[in-house]
Amino acid sequence: MIHLHKSKLSANELIWNGLIFLAVFVTALEAPFSFTYKTNIQIWQLWSDSIISLIFISDVIYQIRERYFKVQRHSQKAKSNGTLWWSMIIIDVMASVPYDVITYSFDLHGYQIFGLFRLLRLARVARLYALMSNLALVPKFVRVTMLFCVSIMVIHWIACGWSMIHPDSLKDITTHYIKSLYWTVTTLTTIGYGDITPTTTIGRLYTMPIMILGVGVYGFVIANVTRLFTTADRYKEKSKERLNDVATFMKYYNIPDRLQGQVFGYYNHLINKRLTENDTTIIADLPLALQQELQTYMNMRLIRTVPLFKNCSHSCLKDVASALEQKSYSPGKNIIRIGESGNEMFMIGHGTVDIIFSDGTVVATLHEGQIFGEAALLKETMRNADVRAQNYCDLYILKKEDFTKIIEKHPDLLESMQQITSRRSTDRRKAA
Repeated sequence: MIHLHKSKLSANELIWNGLIFLAVFVTALEAPFSFTYKTNIQIWQLWSDSIISLIFISDVIYQIRERYFKVQRHSQKAKSNGTLWWSMIIIDVMASVPYDVITYSFDLHGYQIFGLFRLLRLARVARLYALMSNLALVPKFVRVTMLFCVSIMVIHWIACGWSMIHPDSLKDITTHYIKSLYWTVTTLTTIGYGDITPTTTIGRLYTMPIMILGVGVYGFVIANVTRLFTTADRYKEKSKERLNDVATFMKYYNIPDRLQGQVFGYYNHLINKRLTENDTTIIADLPLALQQELQTYMNMRLIRTVPLFKNCSHSCLKDVASALEQKSYSPGKNIIRIGESGNEMFMIGHGTVDIIFSDGTVVATLHEGQIFGEAALLKETMRNADVRAQNYCDLYILKKEDFTKIIEKHPDLLESMQQITSRRSTDRRKAA
């Protein structure tokens, strides 16, 4: 269930691929251990093998079903890579066989070797790793967890190999495995205390490539972990560097503290509320229709935090976000004047505005995420107060004609708007 063409995995796909990886991980640990130490099959292994086989069979059925419907939808034959696809399906089918159950049921001799066929499931690791390497598809913690598990698998296999080369005459499996694991970790990390060393020619031949592998594995793990974290935060780091440049600029030109505060406040808004200092640059090369669609989802991120839209459906949020128009105001600029005919509502994306009565009294100060002028969307009203920008403001405007179209499709938004308007009128009467 791997779709590399998508920009992001759905929650169900992420859970299912995680379940498959867990099944592979369990097999990768249990099968080599059972083969190395020739342990008898336990009941829990039979249950585990049955469940894992069921997971793989379900996935094979899903893949065949998806490919069939894909071909039917496009009314075309399978593409040229069909041979490769069927080869992977055959491997998945072989990996789905419950070898432990068959071995135990028919009392087959040499079942340890027969059970190694379960390692065919490791073929899924390569495909899953290719999926996880696309950084936009999966969350960071999933990629880190997968990298950690793969490292555990490699260490476990090397330890099992060392155990086979240096068998334990006392047959103490636990102690012997821990010693093998200890040797593997000290060798791969290039520490090598020397308290456990190869004493045979085959042991030395086995150790030399492991030493070389250790340098590569250590560098690979460190490089990938570093890449995961630096890639995720590179935009914020770039923004912080910009802030340092701005601070130097302010100091050089002796900018007043008041103006500095407004500039830094705006930059902090960009860092915390957006991915970069200018998200539109990222989508600038796309066709206009795609830009508008992406801008809608960018606006949805903003309005989700507004109480008015808290209980709205996804489709309602999308309709509102697509209708919003952005406009900026400088400090002291009047956004609304007393006596004007109101036909629009304002939402504060960044900045602060003052609500001022006719006598010059500031009756309220509104901040980011708050709305004003919403009464104009419900009825014909005249503005009863001035609204003035206290600093540089980014406002999002919803016009009455757009609002009317939206509430026809989503009447719950009208009910929410009426409740907020009623609550504000009550608060104003109490304040008076």
